[in-house]
Amino acid sequence: MRFYIYENWQAGPHKAVIHRMDCGNCNEGLGKVGGYDRRHAKRYGPYDTLQEAEWTSTGLRGVELHKRCRCV
Repeated sequence: MRFYIYENWQAGPHKAVIHRMDCGNCNEGLGKVGGYDRRHAKRYGPYDTLQEAEWTSTGLRGVELHKRCRCV
């Protein structure tokens, strides 16, 4: 299982959310249908382990909230 990080700084606090690659919100790093606005969000990955994704997430500058999607 691989993981992706979705960083968003438009809605609410600047956050990073870790998703499993097969999550409907992640869609193997492509996001939901229609994509995402690159002016307000960024995707990182894939990561081979959850620990690697968490380590990368905590290193993202400006992120106020680090979360796991319920798919993790």
